[in-house]
Amino acid sequence: MSTLAIYGDAGDAVLDESARPAVGPPQMPGVARPWEEAAAGVQADRKIILRTAVVLDGRTPAMKRLTALVRFGLGGRIGTGRQWVSWLHVADFQAIVQACLESDQLAGVVHATSPNPVTNAELMSELRRALHRPPAPPTPKLMLRAGSALLRSDPALALTGRRCVPSALLKAGFEFSYPELGPALSDLLSRQAPTPR
Repeated sequence: MSTLAIYGDAGDAVLDESARPAVGPPQMPGVARPWEEAAAGVQADRKIILRTAVVLDGRTPAMKRLTALVRFGLGGRIGTGRQWVSWLHVADFQAIVQACLESDQLAGVVHATSPNPVTNAELMSELRRALHRPPAPPTPKLMLRAGSALLRSDPALALTGRRCVPSALLKAGFEFSYPELGPALSDLLSRQAPTPR
């Protein structure tokens, strides 16, 4: 297991499995590259490095926090909103892991991500639509940095992005159940457990 964060902040470039990992920033490629290097000497008939996108699951704390922000009217774009988000429905993630175990066509680096990455602005817009919320003001970088300090998280996680595509999976004939963000969010939010009162 690895992460698409290995490509750092890649701007608008479309990245498939042939893309080179970035040199920095250290909190992304600087962590992911050593993970992958640790697996270099593994002896196996077939080795897969699964570079995974943000896996969306309505039951996780991250998704619950994001939907809570939208419900409270804070669901606008973050920063410019132009940073790319590579995402994946949890059901597709599970199916990809199964395919990697079973398909001889898959080997080497495999991107576990939807074939349709979106910008942060599109992500937040789709979340608002799925939750029936009106447009919301953007979150400026300065406010995000202050909030990240309070939550002890890294603001770069929200301000950087990667536009990754799963070329190896598509070539192997893998079929996504949720290739588009809108239906994926609708499904996940319908399964999300209600907040206790």
